[in-house]
Amino acid sequence: MKLLASDYDGTLRYEPKVVKEDLDALKRWQQAGNLFVVVTGRSMESFMQELKENDFQCDFIVLNNGGVIYDGSGKCLKVRYLDFDKAMELIEYIRTLPCASYVLNDGYHRHRVVIDASQKDLKYGDMPQEKDEKEILEGGKIAQIVISLSDDELAASIVRYINEQFSGFIQAYANRNCVDIVPVGVSKAEGLAYVAYYAGLSEEDVYAIGDSYNDLPMIQEFHGFSVMSAPEKIKESSKQVYLSVADCIDDLLK
Repeated sequence: MKLLASDYDGTLRYEPKVVKEDLDALKRWQQAGNLFVVVTGRSMESFMQELKENDFQCDFIVLNNGGVIYDGSGKCLKVRYLDFDKAMELIEYIRTLPCASYVLNDGYHRHRVVIDASQKDLKYGDMPQEKDEKEILEGGKIAQIVISLSDDELAASIVRYINEQFSGFIQAYANRNCVDIVPVGVSKAEGLAYVAYYAGLSEEDVYAIGDSYNDLPMIQEFHGFSVMSAPEKIKESSKQVYLSVADCIDDLLK
């Protein structure tokens, strides 16, 4: 038995919906007795909607860039929370940024807080702000913060600042149109290693494919692949570059 872990946005889903070729390949992979895991920066709330709309099954789901883990039945196996005081300091900094919004994740649900309504929000423009910031923070548990941005250079500078100023508490990753922020030590590699151990698999039986910088830890830690749309740095760190998840699966099943 082998395990294939795929990033979601930009890797498995690069069209409005997951394409049939990839869905069919996932079925072949699992029917052959293998495990399929999605490893994503999304919340469980967001990803459950994706599963419903795209009609496929995961054996495990690694969310929040590795900080939250569910099994295929929806049972929560692990949640890592940010140090709340440090998270509040970070939010004070985020309020000063020229960004459209930020999203707070409590381990399952996500809540949007608008910073600048005049900006086009490329990441969360379709998500309404249903609660005010104070009400959201009263819950006292923050598993992930995501800053919505449209400037890659600004995102990179924010990541550097956060990782320097909050070293030992918080880890930031640049992603598409956003910065993902999780507890220190959380990464897609760490989350995937937990799943592999839970499933009783050795690292030799674990494969990972992605397209962005937050995928780099799992690409480097395991048998790591990337898709053609990935930045050159990601491709250079990959053992193989594929056109799609389906191409990767077909190669692994040979």
